[in-house]
Parts: sequence; C-alpha cells; structure tokens
Amino acid sequence: MVEFERTFNNAAANYEVSRPIYVKELYDAIFNYKQINSSSNVLEIGIGTGKATLPILEKRCNLIALEPGEQLEKISNEKFQKYDNFLMYNQTLQNFIYPANSFDFIYSATAFHWISEEYGYKRVYELLKGGGVFARFAYHAGQDKRRKALTLEIQELYKRYMNLKNEPKEYGEDEAKKLAQIAERYGFADTKYNLYYMTKDFTADEYIGLLKT
Repeated sequence: MVEFERTFNNAAANYEVSRPIYVKELYDAIFNYKQINSSSNVLEIGIGTGKATLPILEKRCNLIALEPGEQLEKISNEKFQKYDNFLMYNQTLQNFIYPANSFDFIYSATAFHWISEEYGYKRVYELLKGGGVFARFAYHAGQDKRRKALTLEIQELYKRYMNLKNEPKEYGEDEAKKLAQIAERYGFADTKYNLYYMTKDFTADEYIGLLKT
C-alpha cells in the first residue's frame, strides 16, 4: 500500500488533470440527507488534489482535510488557500490525533479503500458526533460502450501485458449495496447507497496520464 501511495503522490499533476470531478447529484443527495453549514465540523479523509472538496467547502463549514502525499497536499493547499474555513494536515487517518465526537460529517472520496475496514470504520464512528454522518464514495471506471472495437483492443492489451484472465465486471447495484452494508457491522445505521453515471472522453495522451494515477 505504501508503494501505491507514493505512485499517487508522484503522479499528482496527472491526478489533477485526468481525474474527473464528482457529479452534482451526489452532493445533492448528501445535502438533502445532512445539513451542512457554517456551524458544521467536517473531515475529509484523503483529499488528494481536492476533486471532491469544493462543494463541501462552499457550505462554509469548518473543513479539516487529511492527505499523506506531499505533492497532492501542495496542490490542494494552493487550490483552497483563499478559504479561511479550510485546514489541512499532511498525514493519514491513522496518525490523525483528534478528540472523539468532534465532527458532524466525515467523508472520503476514492480513498477509504486504502484504510483497513476494521480500523477505518471504527475510527470514523468514534470521531463523529451523535447523529453525525459518514459518506464514502468513489469512481468506478467502466468500459467505453460507444466504441466497442476500441474497448476490445484495450482489453486485449490488458490481457497481454497484465496477464488478466477474466473479462472486467462493471460495478453495479449488488456491489454498491454490499459496500454500504459494511458500515452496519461497526454501529452505523440507516445506511444508503446511490449509483451515478457519467462519461469522460480522453485523448490517447490523456488516457496514459490517467493510467499513471
């Protein structure tokens, strides 16, 4: 896992350019479920280059962000330096020392899978206030359904150079439901899940940049 973290950090510029932002509907669902305003204390775990941060930050909440990668942290700090309600720590959740029952809302965008399930959910539960909310969301890349010939060519390359035996399975309803239910093992209640679909086109060079992340 440490090597992967270094890879992301070393490809910080590619991450910022190639990774898409999250869809508006995702934030609408969050804000409809949990009111976030200037009195809210919020924690983002694994901010990266801030792809998921701005809609939360613009609610004027007190937002603390964690990011162990120094290059990733630098990009996010520069991006959000004008916000006086933004504070960042260059560390992991495991190294983050903070009182229990401190946060109204905690979220993690395409980052929580790097933390062990047993530790991560327990620590988040501990940090949340009573009635607090945890949101875990992520990108799940799927095949290009519009250009089937290109998709087949790409899959052949993956099979040849990465020794992949099985056809890729698209992330769907069953996977989302199972992931949401994990939280119930650690005391969370009223778990919900949503799936959102989007498309993003890449040039060949942009796609190589994405793969570096």
